[in-house]
Amino acid sequence: MRSSLSFCLWCLLMGVTLAQSEQQLTFVESDQDFANPERGFYRYRELPEASNFDLHGENITLIYGRISAEDFRDKPFTKEFLQKIQDGFDQARKNGIKVIPRVAYNHGPHPGATARYGDDAPKEIILKHIDQLKPLWHRNKDVINVIDAGFIGGWGEWHNSAHGLDNPQDRKDILFAILDALPKDRMVVQRYPRFKREIFGGSQTSTSAVLTRQRAFDGSKLARVGHLNDCFLSSDSDVGTYQNFGDGWTLKRELEYLATETPFVPYGGETCRMDERGRCENAVSEMELLHINYLNRDYHPDVIERWEESGCYGEIRRRLGYRFVLRSAELPDSLSPRDVFELQWTIENVGFGELFNPRPVQVVLRNNATNAETVFNIEEDPRFWGAGQQTPVRTSLTLPKTLPMGVYTVGIRLPAPEPSIQKDVRYAIRFANEEVWDAASGMNVLTRQFPIRN
Repeated sequence: MRSSLSFCLWCLLMGVTLAQSEQQLTFVESDQDFANPERGFYRYRELPEASNFDLHGENITLIYGRISAEDFRDKPFTKEFLQKIQDGFDQARKNGIKVIPRVAYNHGPHPGATARYGDDAPKEIILKHIDQLKPLWHRNKDVINVIDAGFIGGWGEWHNSAHGLDNPQDRKDILFAILDALPKDRMVVQRYPRFKREIFGGSQTSTSAVLTRQRAFDGSKLARVGHLNDCFLSSDSDVGTYQNFGDGWTLKRELEYLATETPFVPYGGETCRMDERGRCENAVSEMELLHINYLNRDYHPDVIERWEESGCYGEIRRRLGYRFVLRSAELPDSLSPRDVFELQWTIENVGFGELFNPRPVQVVLRNNATNAETVFNIEEDPRFWGAGQQTPVRTSLTLPKTLPMGVYTVGIRLPAPEPSIQKDVRYAIRFANEEVWDAASGMNVLTRQFPIRN
């Protein structure tokens, strides 16, 4: 460690000066409901139809993009069908939306259906379809939030398979084929927690392969499989979602298992019927426990209506997924070119869930006179800004020696990482604070009056 004297001599030799004083800033939390990417309520849409994807007016940024493959249960997808899927992704991008795609070969018992409930495709056809979708998934990674495993059984929900695919080996083969076809930084959600335990631990009751912080986001298959619950809060077992409470398993144990994994993988789905477990007090408590990221706004309408009437709907809307609140920041009163910019801020995640897709964190200095930006990508992973936690972030940045003098706006930006949408502010993350969001630049402003002097 250098002494203060030797450090100052080093600063003089290197032409760097030290700031003599700091300013401490505090920020006001906002209770406003606003759009943020990769979280919140979603709407159901047919992805190949690409209609009515403009949902920002509802503060919705997600769609469940169903890919109805009833006509392809015995043959490969056609070029025309694949192009329609691409058109859907293009429309999502145009409208600032991210997609949760699911391929399903039937949609349950309903009038006019060409496929009966449970009808799916033979395994070799499914694997062919996954291979055909691989280029689309890579080309459209920027607007894919997460992939529903799909393909097998009724509604693509991994039960009642007409081809007998709802067994451990076929589930594993199809899941791993999806993971291999996806970009390495995208995740899959599958329908039943016990199936993930079975695939990775050897049995439905095994806890030998439970994802923890130590393995989070390491690119392994275990770290890329999250949880889909399409009957959330709908019975004591969420209509069979959870283990059938044999072999020592209870609802409490299921929830504890999920609570261990879901800070690091997606958890979402929909409600499917009214139940006492879905009342507001328990609903909010369980959403906190399970780090829920997204829910269907279209289903079940009676459950949504009860939340509205009981007064928790607004809180649920705001807290689904992450919700970052800037609490404080410390930065120098002023700096000169080539100075070391010491910046610290504290962020609190008051949402139910977290980020699970990678995202850069940038410190931005914008010249107020010219609007020219100096952008620093810092070494910080916001996926670890955990729900219910305050996270201090500290960074040291050396200012360019050519930085013009003047007054600057200093802010934090969390844009999409993909170049195709990185400059689209609809895909940037907004903090839940008053008078912080700069909608034109997608930046969360710390101060608009930061001097750069001689």
